[in-house]
Amino acid sequence: MAQNSFDRNLRGVAGAAMASFGLVFGSAALAAGTPPHVDMMQPHLQEYPDQAQVNGEQGTVLVSVYVRQDGKVAKYRIAQSSGFGDLDNAALESILNWRFVPATRDGGDRVADWTTVKIVYQLPQPPAPQPPPG
Repeated sequence: MAQNSFDRNLRGVAGAAMASFGLVFGSAALAAGTPPHVDMMQPHLQEYPDQAQVNGEQGTVLVSVYVRQDGKVAKYRIAQSSGFGDLDNAALESILNWRFVPATRDGGDRVADWTTVKIVYQLPQPPAPQPPPG
């Protein structure tokens, strides 16, 4: 599966830690259509749990999402865990509140189909040391 060309930073927590998402396309039903994807015209905030940041947790969650013809999530499952339950749960909670653009097939008919959403939780990197003046 190839990652979609867009990864979006959704929300910086405490000004530095962030979660981002991207789509990993993998659709069985599409012949000459488009896979389901996050509706960028709707809110799609992604929370980075405060306690996870305090604990230094970061990682990537892959969530398989079955999107109905109306763009709502019908089924979901963790396809790849981050290794941290609180990050996995935050990813699921967020996705359940998102709206998707449904898959299309052939002449633009909307169809229900699976897609995979990749959510990355990354803590800020320490600033690079500055050389002493003069």
